[in-house]
Amino acid sequence: METENPQYILLMKAGPYCGYTLPEIIEIKQKEEKKTGKFFWGYSGVFCHPKTLQNFVLQSISNSKKVYILLTETKSSFETPKVEQFTKYSTDTNHWLNLPEEILLVGNKSRPHFAITGNKLHAVEMNLDISQYCLLNGLLINKDRYLNNYFKYRVDKACGYYSPREDYTEKIIKVNYLAELVSPYSIYIK
Repeated sequence: METENPQYILLMKAGPYCGYTLPEIIEIKQKEEKKTGKFFWGYSGVFCHPKTLQNFVLQSISNSKKVYILLTETKSSFETPKVEQFTKYSTDTNHWLNLPEEILLVGNKSRPHFAITGNKLHAVEMNLDISQYCLLNGLLINKDRYLNNYFKYRVDKACGYYSPREDYTEKIIKVNYLAELVSPYSIYIK
């Protein structure tokens, strides 16, 4: 990593999903990366929409920095009544391409889904003080709002920017897996 506290992070909770354990998912994603040069990590919900994430990436690139994917394990399991495989992806929802056959992305297609693309996925034992990371709010970094007051309860993803401060309450989380975000960074899937 560039520093002990990476400047730009995408922090995500990760756990069992659609009948797969987290170790099985990690193994699948590492095999994808070996075959295609990157892995695709699917997600849904309102946090870290592709447009927001693309803007975050542009900010990091303009500062010659990488965005690191930090996965923190959650024990909660997500089950869906209908598991389907996604086969198409797009960076803009206008032009759709076939996902490489080596990529496994599953979920309930009745809800919008997205994926990030990364490489160098590996296990780590890292403690991260998220009270030192401010939140990307919409298109702007919000230096008045930090992840320690945001990344909790049902919030399972967030873009963070390292902005150390002195007057704060420390909140340490354990990071279990680390990767680098790579092009096309964030995509729509169907």
